[in-house]
Amino acid sequence: MIRQVITYRCTHCHSDQIVKNGHNPQGKQQYRCKACGRGGVLNPTVRYSEQQKEQILATYRERPSLRGIERIYGVARQTVARWLKKKPSLCRRLKAPYCLPKPTTCSN
Repeated sequence: MIRQVITYRCTHCHSDQIVKNGHNPQGKQQYRCKACGRGGVLNPTVRYSEQQKEQILATYRERPSLRGIERIYGVARQTVARWLKKKPSLCRRLKAPYCLPKPTTCSN
């Protein structure tokens, strides 16, 4: 019988001191690095490809509501808002309310 040994490494510090650390809500095995303390899933799944993100953001440029995008593509409004925050050039051009800085209050 042939056995294959797989050694996982930390994605942050590249240490091989990885230990199991429970499961996340989706049921995936979580790991924690003893060297740096970082944790997470070793092979996370990518839900939306870059092409899909660009298509959804291009649709947003056409001015439908976020709820409309949610119905059409099945993407949560919060996810689209997070993508918009990561694209400051798109935010400035559209003046999207999700990208504007929060107002600060002065106490006098």
